[in-house]
Amino acid sequence: MSLLVIVVLVATFVAVSYRRQIVSYLTHRKGGPTSTVPYVPFDTKPLLHLAVAGDTGDAGRALDRTGALVTRLDDEMPFDALLLLGDLVYPSGDPTRLQALVFAPFAPVLDGGADLLAVLGNHDVKKGHGDDIVAALGQPGRYWARTYGDVLIVGIDTTRPTDPDQLAFVEKTLAASSARWTIVAMHHPPYSAGYQGSNMTARSTFSPLFARYGVDLVLSGHDHDYQRSKVIDGVTYIVSGAGSGTRRTGEEDFTAVSWSFVHVTEVGVFADRMVVRAVGTDGRVADEVTISAPAGP
Repeated sequence: MSLLVIVVLVATFVAVSYRRQIVSYLTHRKGGPTSTVPYVPFDTKPLLHLAVAGDTGDAGRALDRTGALVTRLDDEMPFDALLLLGDLVYPSGDPTRLQALVFAPFAPVLDGGADLLAVLGNHDVKKGHGDDIVAALGQPGRYWARTYGDVLIVGIDTTRPTDPDQLAFVEKTLAASSARWTIVAMHHPPYSAGYQGSNMTARSTFSPLFARYGVDLVLSGHDHDYQRSKVIDGVTYIVSGAGSGTRRTGEEDFTAVSWSFVHVTEVGVFADRMVVRAVGTDGRVADEVTISAPAGP
């Protein structure tokens, strides 16, 4: 290859990379929240109290702050479960690091009796360790369902979105459920205005099932920010993927709220409502939404 060809190729690569950076800057322009309110614990204990964090798999100050925030909120009102939304171990799913990245930072809440619920992310399966991670975390499988009274939580492995056994399990579980509330946990977001955007395979595969069977809330990670969608076919979609780092985010026509900040998502399920709050590591709330109880007897 001649020197001229090499120079042209390098120049083309630099130009394309620069254009991508400009496009990313223009479309993903939102940083941290511009308005927050003090955190106030719920007046009464919810039927189910969840702490939710995504993309927690990078050790450092951000993860330490996330773990400390979960502990602080748990001290105010104990959590029933800690739900992790994938990418538990960067960069490539080494299960030997789970002690440092999961069990140590979240020890107080887990030792206090909260269940650990988790789904896999793309980084967790890069070197084929997905099953090992699931086993080490005590999960029943790569996809699962858990019932807490009148609340059904379904965990989906979006690294294998078209697995026919998983699809059959998800549809059968949703169709057979008599729970008043249904929450789904997955890594790749069907709706996202963040850096990586909506995962169209997850949307086309699962969102029709969520609409058909009355799912109330879908929680995902992957994009390192916080987003809440408008209600889409009866479903509220939350992206909560800033457990150990952030990227700037953006807005789409389906976006209700989007901010980029290290946070924990708190979910309180009551008989007549579900309350979802994004709580920053400064102990302040950047978003809160109430989802009314579905119609029923």
